Amino acid sequence: MGEFKFLRRLLFFHGRINYARVSETIIYFFYKNFVFTINHFYFVFLSLASGQTLIDDWFISLYNLIFTAFPLGVRACADQDLRDEDGEVVKTLTPFIYLENRENPIFNIPQFGLGLLRGIVHGLLNFLIVYFSLLETIVDIEGNTADLWFMSVDIYTAIILVIYRNNIDRFN
Repeated sequence: MGEFKFLRRLLFFHGRINYARVSETIIYFFYKNFVFTINHFYFVFLSLASGQTLIDDWFISLYNLIFTAFPLGVRACADQDLRDEDGEVVKTLTPFIYLENRENPIFNIPQFGLGLLRGIVHGLLNFLIVYFSLLETIVDIEGNTADLWFMSVDIYTAIILVIYRNNIDRFN
C-alpha cells in the first residue's frame, strides 16, 4: 500500500502542471515554426518560384536546435505555479486546482487557431517590414544595396527577436 500513497499527488498536482506545460508548448511550437516557414512561402512570390531558398541551411538547423528551444527548456525546469513549500494549501486545493484546466482548457481549437493566425500575421509583418526597409537602402560605404544574403540575415534576426518577444509576453 505504501506504493500508492503518492498516486493522488502524481495525478492531480503533477498531472495538472504537466498538462499546462505540454499544452503551452504545443501551441508555442506551432506558432514559432509557422512564423519561420511562412516567410519562405512569402519569398516564393518574390523570387517567382525560382527554387531559391530564403534562409541558409545552417540557420534553419540552428533555429529549432538552439535559438527557440532553449527558452522552453529553461521554462520547463524553472516553472511551477504551486510548490511543495505551499504544504497544506496544496493538499486542500488538490482536487479543485485540476478543475481549472478541465473547465477552461489551455489547448483547444480556438487557442490553436489563434496561434496559427498570429504566426501568419507575425511572419507577414516580419517579411514585409524587412523587405520594404531594404528595398533601395544603401547598406555599405561603397553604395551597394542589400542582396539576398543581407535580407536573409535580417529576416532571420527579426524572426528570432519576434519569437523571443512573444515568448516573454506569453509566459509572464
